[in-house]
Amino acid sequence: MLQQNQISETDVVVIGTGAAGLAAALSARHSGADVVVLERAEKLGGTTAISGGVPWIPCNHHMHEVGSSDTREAALTYLRRQSLGRMDDMMIETYVDQGVEVIKFIEAHTDIRFRALKWPDYHPELPGGTFGRSLSAGLFPGNELGDLRPRLRGSLTFPIPVSSNDLEDGVDIFDPAIIGDRLEKGLVGVGNALVAGLTKAVVQKGATFRFGMRAQSLVMDEGAVVGVRGDHDGAPFEIRARRGVIIASGGFEWNADLVKDLLRGPHEGAASPPGNEGDGLLMAAEAGAALANTDEAWWMPIMKIPGEEYDGETAIRFAVTELTKPGSIMVNRAGRRFVNEACNYNDLGRSFFQFDAQAFDYPNQEAWIIFHQGYLDKYPVMTRYPGDPVPGWIEQAPSLAALADKIGVDPRGLEHTVEQFNIFARDGKDPAFQRGESLYDRYHGDWALDGSRQTVGPLDQPPFYACRVYPGLLGTKGGPKISVRAEVQSLRGGKIAGLYAAGNAAASIMGMAYPGAGGTIGPALVFGHIAGQEAATRTNRR
Repeated sequence: MLQQNQISETDVVVIGTGAAGLAAALSARHSGADVVVLERAEKLGGTTAISGGVPWIPCNHHMHEVGSSDTREAALTYLRRQSLGRMDDMMIETYVDQGVEVIKFIEAHTDIRFRALKWPDYHPELPGGTFGRSLSAGLFPGNELGDLRPRLRGSLTFPIPVSSNDLEDGVDIFDPAIIGDRLEKGLVGVGNALVAGLTKAVVQKGATFRFGMRAQSLVMDEGAVVGVRGDHDGAPFEIRARRGVIIASGGFEWNADLVKDLLRGPHEGAASPPGNEGDGLLMAAEAGAALANTDEAWWMPIMKIPGEEYDGETAIRFAVTELTKPGSIMVNRAGRRFVNEACNYNDLGRSFFQFDAQAFDYPNQEAWIIFHQGYLDKYPVMTRYPGDPVPGWIEQAPSLAALADKIGVDPRGLEHTVEQFNIFARDGKDPAFQRGESLYDRYHGDWALDGSRQTVGPLDQPPFYACRVYPGLLGTKGGPKISVRAEVQSLRGGKIAGLYAAGNAAASIMGMAYPGAGGTIGPALVFGHIAGQEAATRTNRR
């Protein structure tokens, strides 16, 4: 159902249409509750829609399809190894124990059929690390959304219907015939596929979607949440909830004041919809919620094309494969490498936080990817593909020293760095940062090569090129603290009756860690599902 009817009361109000909100709505409707889903934007899918759409689910029932296996103890060992005191044991146990059941529920009640990927965990060499925990929703017929199809949020990073399966299947996603056939069939991929599959099922189960509805405050009665108030096209609205309100409205990365007050730096952009301004965190805080993990985010190096916009803001692009293919390195303004460029983007993102106490400065904040002609001939750089003219936003010069002068990097430092790197890179080695030694490092490399050469190769074919890389994030990880039942916890102890949270709107159960591809969407689905089930089967007076 769409938003034509004006609803003043329902059983459960869900705020947000990303993975967490849709999972909550599906679960609540399945449990018999009337559900209204509010979306601030006019588009559907939130941050999930522009993501890879992959949930990380330990012990999932598809792992055997890629020759992997898992145990509860292995998964918990792996997560605890990355906790560093910032994970709650009961929360991660609930996640591991419930994850596979939630995936089975989604497969049973939607048209989504997940598939395990060979994608390694982000730290596969740690105790309990493995592969196959990341799942792909594949491609989905987006036209089955009917009137909601035009509302499906588009993605800069994935503008064409591709799937995480394509890499492992050897599909040439640059073949116009393949992409043309998918477009003709109305297929959507990655995050859009997950959102579309969940949305179709939620609509079929009878939930009501209302767009352009910005939830701004909670309606309280004797300490319990009984509804939500907000703004719709400049007019106030209020919807009462007989059973509960579920906050799944995304993070606070686009709220400059919250970012300045709560989040560590430096950071220069977020690869998420600009509407993620922390509405959920603010509402929960006003209701007396305990907040947690507010200094953390899903960190990521980002890139920008001058003049490019998304939803009226500077467009932010992920920097992943540009940093992992052989023939490239990343340097700071001293011309020095400072990280294994092929490690997972969350931990790579942390390398920008290195602080020089003497200079009182972040020496890595100004960073550049450096690559040579051989790289440009074989691999894409953002929107530039092999054979295309070199755009103006890629700096180029006949020598490393000349390139360094153009981009404000120390020429001697850059020349020395490349010289030392090339000595070992010709043999596919990187003794400085061990690039290519981890199975994960090679996953986004060049599979046509062998071993560590999939990601390590010399820069020895002039001219040379550079693109600016910025410290950024996918979304924030802090918000109201929740229980194993997804109940928002009170600052004074206990829970806030009738209030639930999931996804990036809640304090992440992962603490500072990012265990594998889908480490954000996995918990969003699991605790979104739990929130919907709990809200539908309880009352907001308990």
